[in-house]
Amino acid sequence: MPYPDLPRTLSTPRTLLVRPALAFAQQLQQALLDSYALHQPFLAWAKPDWTLKEVQESLQLSAEEFLDPAKEKRYFVLAADTGNVIGCIGLRPGNDEYEVGYWANQASSGQGLMREALTCLLDAVDVTVWLTTDIDNLASQRLAERSGFVAAGSTLTELDPSTPRPLYRRVPTGHG
Repeated sequence: MPYPDLPRTLSTPRTLLVRPALAFAQQLQQALLDSYALHQPFLAWAKPDWTLKEVQESLQLSAEEFLDPAKEKRYFVLAADTGNVIGCIGLRPGNDEYEVGYWANQASSGQGLMREALTCLLDAVDVTVWLTTDIDNLASQRLAERSGFVAAGSTLTELDPSTPRPLYRRVPTGHG
């Protein structure tokens, strides 16, 4: 089964999901800096000192990877009314399925915006999607469950092979 064609953009009443673009590099930089304390316990790439050049290089690489069928597809979630960066959702292909990862801007957390955006994106792809979370990241686990994922056991990861991480699965609507 081939991967679905992914749309250029998606929208919900409160969010826009867009492919990487240098146009929002400064907003992305600020979101990463402002959210360091929230991300640091759970995301290996989090750091307190993102430069604008690093963010621009990351966006450029993300744009290039989006075009490669074997690479991660990152959608940046923007507020529909302001264009502010809400977060990011990445889909990594593997074995006719995707693995998803996401992060939220601390300023947008707890408002249901990432659930709205994640559900919209997952509804647009007709494949099974897997997700792992840090065992202590209860907010991510709640987001997964509210977005239609069901618990599917636990898994070990290369990042920390000594600690099992919760594993979630979401099948397309109408599939077993």
